[in-house]
Amino acid sequence: MAKAKPKIKSKSVKSEIEAKIESQNIIGEANEGGYQPIRFTRIKYKASTDTHIDIRKFQRATTADEDGEEEDKFYPTKLGFRFPEREFAKVIKEYTLMPKTYVHPEIVKKSFKLLEGGHYESAVLQAFKCIETRIRKLTKADAEDVGIKLIRKAFNSENGCLTDMNLPVSEREAFSNYISGAFGYYKNPCSHRDVELDFISTFDRIVVASDLLKIIDKSDKDKPPF
Repeated sequence: MAKAKPKIKSKSVKSEIEAKIESQNIIGEANEGGYQPIRFTRIKYKASTDTHIDIRKFQRATTADEDGEEEDKFYPTKLGFRFPEREFAKVIKEYTLMPKTYVHPEIVKKSFKLLEGGHYESAVLQAFKCIETRIRKLTKADAEDVGIKLIRKAFNSENGCLTDMNLPVSEREAFSNYISGAFGYYKNPCSHRDVELDFISTFDRIVVASDLLKIIDKSDKDKPPF
């Protein structure tokens, strides 16, 4: 009499794995729309401060819901691998051209080594510090004028010394709100608490700082000497 094959407790194993995951989101997909897409997923485990990248083949299956409507479901296969995101960044940076040519050179100097080394909060802080120090230098600001107070004063829509008075008042007010808002939203959190950032989100913030610093430089060129 043939022995019965042991049952594989796939559901309990799956539940055990999922219980260890704090969050996960798909960041890319190859062969999108096919029956076996390959998905790039960022995963954060509860027991680790690091994020991981999972590259895995999925199997698409069409099922029917309670109303009889067909829907696609995707099931992960064993064909894949997972590793820390910092290692993923080391690999892809060898094949990705960092667009230094259009980022402000001062920010490239201050932030890019930090970005490439995975020091994301420090990279953001240094990028926006470039904005504050440049405004301070151009406006010969008082010692008590710091941060958003300094920015609001320099780009006041009515009398800011770096404000482009050729713009309509609504646009002058909009830019004052934009630069001070970006400074407060991106830089200040990194100064006061731990912020969970990755390579892409950090680079996005650096690009915003670069755009603002270029505008500040242009504002200075358009002004007569103090």
